[in-house]
Amino acid sequence: MRTHTKIATLADVEAYESVPCEQRWRGTSVYDLIRRTATTDPSRPAMKFQFSVTPEEDPSVISYGQFLAGIHQFANCLNAVGLKPGDVTSIILPNIAANHFANWGGQAFGVAGQINYMLEPEALRDIMVASQTQALVVLGPDTEFDIWEKTLSIVDDVPSLKVIFEVALPGASVSGQDATAGGIPIRDLAVDLASANSATLDFERDIDIEEVGIYFHTGGTTGTPKIAQISHRNQVHVASTKAELFNLTPDSVGICALPLFHVNAVFNTGLNFFAAGGHVVYLTPKGFRTRGLIDNFWRLIEKYRGTMFNTVPTVVSALLNRPLDGIDISSLDFVSCGAAPISREVFRQFQEATGANILEGYGLTEGTLSSSSNPKDGEKRLGSIGLRYPYQQMKCVILDDDKQYVRDCAVDEVGVIIISGPNVFMGYKQTEANEGQFIGDWFITGDLARQDADGYFYLVGRAKDLIIRGGNNIDPKGIEDTLMQHPAVALAAAVGQPDTYAGELPCAYVSVASDFDGDLTALSDELRVFAKSHVSERAAAPVYIEVVETMPLTAVGKIFKPALQARAIERVLMNAVREVDATASISVANDSQRGMVASVALPTAIDRQSVTAIKQVLDQFTVSYDISEQETDNEQ
Repeated sequence: MRTHTKIATLADVEAYESVPCEQRWRGTSVYDLIRRTATTDPSRPAMKFQFSVTPEEDPSVISYGQFLAGIHQFANCLNAVGLKPGDVTSIILPNIAANHFANWGGQAFGVAGQINYMLEPEALRDIMVASQTQALVVLGPDTEFDIWEKTLSIVDDVPSLKVIFEVALPGASVSGQDATAGGIPIRDLAVDLASANSATLDFERDIDIEEVGIYFHTGGTTGTPKIAQISHRNQVHVASTKAELFNLTPDSVGICALPLFHVNAVFNTGLNFFAAGGHVVYLTPKGFRTRGLIDNFWRLIEKYRGTMFNTVPTVVSALLNRPLDGIDISSLDFVSCGAAPISREVFRQFQEATGANILEGYGLTEGTLSSSSNPKDGEKRLGSIGLRYPYQQMKCVILDDDKQYVRDCAVDEVGVIIISGPNVFMGYKQTEANEGQFIGDWFITGDLARQDADGYFYLVGRAKDLIIRGGNNIDPKGIEDTLMQHPAVALAAAVGQPDTYAGELPCAYVSVASDFDGDLTALSDELRVFAKSHVSERAAAPVYIEVVETMPLTAVGKIFKPALQARAIERVLMNAVREVDATASISVANDSQRGMVASVALPTAIDRQSVTAIKQVLDQFTVSYDISEQETDNEQ
């Protein structure tokens, strides 16, 4: 019987590493890991699917025996249509059982690739072309999704594509079209699965643990997609380690409402649980995007006796507005929160209301989502992304302008995070994308952080300038390139502005061409409409665009984004203070240890009630701030 290893300090992490990591792995491949669990107790539930937000609805239950059978059937379907082991299956599906059969069955046969179904057609095409997709599993026509229409409009432009498997949601039927799209055969996946062998794989397949098992795209929201290659070793290591560290057992119940096209859902509320024999409940095909789910979330936790869920700060904030009112969520052990920092006030209120620990952590696709976390059994330091996971090295370093290593950082000195270890991916599929991304075996994350004397890391910025909207990574370059297509724009720069719900929202600053003689206010409105209709995903459309007379530039003529980000923070915080009928002066500067910090100067004669109101509104943001005012100096 496996025991839970408690890790509270960095010394505990190092002691845990005294056993070679390979001895802790629960399989020789992803397929082997799931097979071992499934054959131990085939009748146990592996997944439950709740298709509506109504707690009284009975879920669809997939046992471990049915799960393994579905994996065999899907892999055998690929074999039956003439594909070769190692071929790539791309998946454009919401959170339904077919997604899991295709994901893990695709890896048993070759390589699976998850694609964000909310992307525009051109982005879907680019990802499949870069992945060299041979098989596509896609949702058929449905009133809730436009996946089918978007996908069929571009399949002609994917030269490697050989077969399309169409999937229907429960209660719906497939399209019944002429069974081809651009000469590519369309097959009804449900029919093929039903006729396929469910007992074993029909073909010889000796999976090497170093093989690539799954692709995730790290671009595609805006800009050219990069295809991150995750190996079986990466997945088996992460699932085995985290199942033990988080004390996942056959009685553990994960609640998932994040999309399965993202590493978070696939692993944190997926393979990690399958490694332990627990089960995961998937709340509606659209997850948190389903209207009414947040309103019923606590009742669904109560119904399924959920022990943990993964989320992002936006959802935590929303859940605080849904009181428990006697709902029993005592089963909830912890909540894993990532993608963006969480404000201290939201953190405090959530823990007070639920009694469950929030474990803030750090992970990226290239690290199989597992780099660091506040320890489940140790001190949770607010604002920290915690201690590194065992077997994965993580440190802050100083790099020169050419991304060449200079030295390790001192304690509390800000530098770029680099990571190495069995969780680090196999590189990007596009060879050119790997240039400048590695220092030997160390991957350069591009994120800026400091590490304190006890080993806790603190993010202070992102060298890659990514904008994180509700956990959705947005590349500012795509926004900038879009705006530069407008004839009135000479320069464009996109940054994230703070938001109490989404964490960040994209905003942009532009300078106009020398021959522009129109109205600047009208141009801002026009550019917002222009960007919304031209970016490849709606989430990337800037919510605010400001025309500036001159762009702040570095000594070598590059746009100096920290100045624009400071400007955006000042504007948003000032608006928030005005909304509570208070007065303050706010300036923002980049601190070497804390990142962007707002200095809030209050009038000397301000009353206590106004001071409290200002603090409460500022605490809703993730921005660090200092207040200066007679008798109320207070660092936040």
